[in-house]
Amino acid sequence: MLPEDRDVFLRFVQDNDPVVVVERDVHDTADVRAVKDIATDRVQMLCLWNRRFLPVLKRKCSEEARYYKYQLDVFHLPLLEFSSSVTSEWEGRPALIQGRLFGDFDPYLSKPPEFEKWYERLVRWIRKNFERNPASWGGYVGPAAYRFHHEGGYLLPNFLPPKTDVWLAEIGKQHPTLKRTG
Repeated sequence: MLPEDRDVFLRFVQDNDPVVVVERDVHDTADVRAVKDIATDRVQMLCLWNRRFLPVLKRKCSEEARYYKYQLDVFHLPLLEFSSSVTSEWEGRPALIQGRLFGDFDPYLSKPPEFEKWYERLVRWIRKNFERNPASWGGYVGPAAYRFHHEGGYLLPNFLPPKTDVWLAEIGKQHPTLKRTG
């Protein structure tokens, strides 16, 4: 998703449910605040908090945490993990690192059954409104990201791949007639 794709998706999410976009992990507080600006130049782990399933949300403090002292438990709470795509460069060309929408639906966790139905509704919306990812690792691509790719941008997996022969060949399949500049 490019920002315009993400904004359309989040508008759909928030128009249909009392959803707040929050950071998953932070350094300074257990309090949860809505995210105002979503980064496009770095990975930002977010959560979609549907207050219909969980009216109050606090982060847990972890003194042993390596990077973030306060974290949301996406495995035990009815929260969806959301990471937006990141703009980057690969082999001298503009690139977009894949984001994701993730939910944990382990039957042994006590999450409301409506939580999984909500996730499935969001996935149906994405499949209806986005295109299948033309890259080989699957997923869906928003309309703006699809145009970005059609105009020569690379679609990358959910990490910046190393410049190995395997990745050069795989990503090179996206635009075989373009000459690499990197």
